Amino acid sequence: MVRTGVTVRRVSLAMGLAMGIALLVLAVRSVDALALRRYLGSADLSLMGLGLLMVVATIAAKALRWRLLFYPSHEELRLSSLVSALLIGQTINLLLPARLGELARAYVVGESEAPPAMLALGTIVVEKTLDGLALLLVLGILFVAMPFPPWLRISGTAAALVTAVLLGSVLLFTSGRRRMVGCWEKLCQIVPALEGLGLRRRLESLADGLRSLQRRGVRGRLLVWTAWIWLLGGATNYLILRSLQIETSLVLASLFVLAVVHLGLVVPTSPARIGVFHFLCLLALSFVGVEESRALAFGFVLHFIVVGPVILGGLLCLWKENLTLYRLAREVDGS
Repeated sequence: MVRTGVTVRRVSLAMGLAMGIALLVLAVRSVDALALRRYLGSADLSLMGLGLLMVVATIAAKALRWRLLFYPSHEELRLSSLVSALLIGQTINLLLPARLGELARAYVVGESEAPPAMLALGTIVVEKTLDGLALLLVLGILFVAMPFPPWLRISGTAAALVTAVLLGSVLLFTSGRRRMVGCWEKLCQIVPALEGLGLRRRLESLADGLRSLQRRGVRGRLLVWTAWIWLLGGATNYLILRSLQIETSLVLASLFVLAVVHLGLVVPTSPARIGVFHFLCLLALSFVGVEESRALAFGFVLHFIVVGPVILGGLLCLWKENLTLYRLAREVDGS
C-alpha cells in the first residue's frame, strides 16, 4: 500500500512537471527572447524588495488570522508554531502533486501546539471560506470595471459554487451541531460497533474549529484580516508591475492577475507551479493589453518573489521539525 502511494505520487509529479515545462516552453517561444531578457535585467530591485516585504507581511497576516480562528483559546497558541505549520502546508501544496498541505498543516500544528487535528482542520475550512468570499468580491469589482473573457466567467462561476457550498456547510454545521451529534448517538445505540470509531469526538472538534464565526466581534476581525491579506497580495502585484515599468491600469491589472492566478492554481499542477504560474501571468496581462514579453517577465519575477520564499521557509521549517515532505505526506494521507 505504501509503495503504491509513493508510485502514484511519483507518476503524478512527473506528469505535472512535464505539463509545467511544456507550458513554460510554449510561453517562452511565444515572446521575443531578447526583449524578455532586457525586461528582466531592467527590473527595479528596490521595488522587488518591497514586493518581497509584502509577501512576508502576507504570511504573517495569514498566521495571525489563523490564530484568531482558534478563538477563544487562540492566545495560548504560539505564532511561531502557526507560521511554521502554515509554511510547511504551503510548501507541500507547491511541491507535491496531491493537495495535502491543509491536512499537513492541521497535523503539524496539532503535534506542536496540541489542539486536536480535527479542530485545526475546521479552522482551515473557515479560512478557505473567507478567501473564497474575498475572491468573489475581487471578481465582482473586475466584472464592473472590465469585460470578462469566457474562460474567466467559467472559472468564476465554479469558484462561486464551491464557496457557496463551503459557506453553507459551515453555517449548517455550526447551527446544527447538536442535532448532528444527537443523530450520531442514536445511530450508535442501534449499531454499538460504531461507537468505537470515535466520530462524535471528531465531529465536536471539527465544530469547535468553526465556532469563531459565531462571535460577532471575532467575525469582524476575521473579515479585516482577510481584507488585509488580499490587499497585500494585490500590493505585491502592483509593486512588481511598477518594477518592470509596465504601463497599464496598474490597480486593475494587479487585481486581475490576483484573481486569475488564484483560480488557475486551485488544482494541483506542476511542482512549484513552474510553467503554469508563468503562463497564467502571461494570459492575464496579455488580456489587459500588456506586451507579451513584458508580461512573461512579470511572471518570472512574481514567481521568484512569491513562491521562492515560501518554499525556502517551508523547507527550513521541515528541517527544524525533523520532518521530510514525503514522510509528512505519508503521515497525513495514510498511504
